Amino acid sequence: MVKKLMKYDFASYMRLLLPVQLILLGIAALNRFVQLFESNNSTYSILFTSSTILFIISIAVVVVLTLVVSIVRFYQGMYSNEGYLSHTLPVTPSQHICSKLLTSLLFYLGSFLAIFLSLNIVTIGELNIEIYKAFGFQLGKLGESLHGHLALYIIELILLFLSYIVGTTLCIYFCISVGQLAQKRKILLAFGAYFGIYVIGQIIGTIFIIFVTTLGTELVSNIAKWAGEHMIAFMHIVFCSGILLQVIVSLIYFLLTRYIMSKKLNLT
Repeated sequence: MVKKLMKYDFASYMRLLLPVQLILLGIAALNRFVQLFESNNSTYSILFTSSTILFIISIAVVVVLTLVVSIVRFYQGMYSNEGYLSHTLPVTPSQHICSKLLTSLLFYLGSFLAIFLSLNIVTIGELNIEIYKAFGFQLGKLGESLHGHLALYIIELILLFLSYIVGTTLCIYFCISVGQLAQKRKILLAFGAYFGIYVIGQIIGTIFIIFVTTLGTELVSNIAKWAGEHMIAFMHIVFCSGILLQVIVSLIYFLLTRYIMSKKLNLT
């Protein structure tokens, strides 16, 4: 059943996002085509500037629209008129959340891929080759200095990036679910919940900073000295701690959203 839910959401995403992603690639190709006629005259300058601005706007539209579609699909599928049908299906709230989350994650990655391809189209040619050569050279030097830990760092960064996207998406799902607890002004309550989470996060961050400063300058200095002497291990600790934190936060949002959908469902 989860596969069927994902298939349905996948089709909805394709109808909404695929045309925009194709338009982005088309605008990138247009920008590259304009570059073929590079010259010092004002006509070229206007065309190049206009196509570049349009390209940048297109990237922003793809990013924003992907996020908006993810939010709208969750809201429509769970709490709008469509929600009446969704919650009568033989599917648990956990399966509903997972299907929405996985589909959103796939299309987040799809949008990032479209942006990456568009950037390659814009810079295709000698510039593109030089960029990859420079990147490969710097990556090789970095790999040598890290003594074989580069692959682990890359894996940890990817996992950190994915866990951050998952955590952010589940946070939005939770806020939308909180908003549905209200009889009126559901969207306002959802925004209020998101703002409240942001404020709580800032408070926790401030408390953590105060706690670190109260440890004493000697202890902080010793920790900084150890980090400087064991930078490779320290970076692994930072990345893994970030991943663990995101996993814990994501789990909390997931459980709270599931609880609201199971025990506090309000479709009125």
